[in-house]
Amino acid sequence: MINKKKVVNYVKNKNAKLSNQKVDGFNIIFKDPFVEDIDYKNIFQHISGVLPEEYASNIDIIYVGEFDYFDERKINSLYLDGAIYVSNIQDNEEDLLDDIVHEIAHSVEKYYAEDIYADGKIEKSFLHKRDILERDLRHYGYDTTKYDFNEIEFNKELDSFLYEEVGYDKLNTFIQGLFISEYSATSLKEYFATGFEEYYIKDRVYLKDISPYIYDKLASLEEKLEGEKNEIYI
Repeated sequence: MINKKKVVNYVKNKNAKLSNQKVDGFNIIFKDPFVEDIDYKNIFQHISGVLPEEYASNIDIIYVGEFDYFDERKINSLYLDGAIYVSNIQDNEEDLLDDIVHEIAHSVEKYYAEDIYADGKIEKSFLHKRDILERDLRHYGYDTTKYDFNEIEFNKELDSFLYEEVGYDKLNTFIQGLFISEYSATSLKEYFATGFEEYYIKDRVYLKDISPYIYDKLASLEEKLEGEKNEIYI
């Protein structure tokens, strides 16, 4: 697992010139510079413009660089203990935007878990979609008996089955009309986070159609935060 203290010490000792930057309220520390010419300042300014300020304020710091853990998990970003870790290897600004908003979604899920999950609607919807996915996979000859499709947390064995045995290209045909993306089928957290991305930086109409409970939760949470903000100024 990524060790935040080690990352901070590494940055201080090795990358003093890059050390710490602040963009629209985001504190960014570079362990390694972006490989491509990425206009990251524009991305963070865009994020500040589309997300409620309460969401971004829950992020203490953002680390940019190469991390072994990314290769182990085949991921490009991670949210952990108030910090976002994001790879410095990005194809373009859109990839960076997706990664940062996705990890902010995980922080929102942590801070507002009661609002998001208390009534069980998102979880029930997720498991219903998983049940349909499993039945479809069995119908086309895949052996799903070794995997628990009722597990809402990330499961390495199930993830490997979907990613390696089925393959994301084929999986894409099975998730049409069920999940926003292949990755959103891997756990309840990713189901929510990909929905969050869709709501704020992609297609809200599509989200409302395919995952209405996530759409409704995000809309009501925004309304709640706006109401609380207005009460402060009354």
